[in-house]
Amino acid sequence: MKRRKKVLFAVLSLVILLTITSCTAAANPADPTGAAQQSPLQKGWNCTFHYAGDYWNCYDLSKSFIPTQSDFETLVASYIPQIETLLGVQDWYTAIDADADTVLVNLEMGGTPHSMVWSPTKGSDGTIEFSILLSFNQIKTPGDRALAHELTHSVLGRSCFSNSLEEGICDYTAARIGVNYSIFFAENGIDIMDFYTYDVKAALEKIYDTEKGSKMLDSIGRSGGYPYSLQTQDGAMWYECSQSFVEYLVKNYGLDKTMQLIREGKGEEDYQTYLGISYEEVKEAWIAYVKNCEPQYTMEEYRKMAQSFFEVNGGGD
Repeated sequence: MKRRKKVLFAVLSLVILLTITSCTAAANPADPTGAAQQSPLQKGWNCTFHYAGDYWNCYDLSKSFIPTQSDFETLVASYIPQIETLLGVQDWYTAIDADADTVLVNLEMGGTPHSMVWSPTKGSDGTIEFSILLSFNQIKTPGDRALAHELTHSVLGRSCFSNSLEEGICDYTAARIGVNYSIFFAENGIDIMDFYTYDVKAALEKIYDTEKGSKMLDSIGRSGGYPYSLQTQDGAMWYECSQSFVEYLVKNYGLDKTMQLIREGKGEEDYQTYLGISYEEVKEAWIAYVKNCEPQYTMEEYRKMAQSFFEVNGGGD
């Protein structure tokens, strides 16, 4: 795999560092940093769990974000209401079973390259059932994006017409509720959109005017599936761009309209339907925004804030 440029490496290194502390975050969409305040569900959920293996006795997960089975179950029970509240999707379960009062989470862990989730279904006993596969590669540190990301997929249910929008909103959510993320942003007054736009700008600045750059940018927010393997450098960049694009939509058109597009849209023509602007126009505006981004802090300032945060919270590598 080709090595990225030094600036990109520095930015991505900081993103990686945000996965190595052990503070649990709450999410509040009204907070300009994106940090969340947990809010009660409109409907109380019972959470039950099924495990394909005795993971906590078979493996040493003491340095992961789920060091014990109890920690995992606490996070799941905490994340579901946070996702509902942050995204305004308290009605997500009605299409599956409007009378359900229990979520059953089937968990598997394995050596797969990435985590994944299967769409929720109605169980034979009236539960709503999630099946999640977590990759050891993604849970080996105290910081969590994987579980928050995959549970967002589960709560959203049906697939969006654009994988880029769907993955983008899941990363948008994970950055605001995942273990350690929102606390780091909130304590340092870091604007989440600014941080990830800086990341994308660094990733794309060397390829804007190349065939590769044009292909990458053209794929963001478009109808259809994954244009890149998730295990490649291009795949990682595609995820970063997808989150940045969703961050831009939420900032400029509001979360309600963005969620309507994601949950109800049938194709690219629905950017006009729900946002009042064509896909081509909003894509061009987002690219201009990324190119012209002036980061809130310099990379050196981000590094110092991260170092201070890790020292206080026991993180480090």
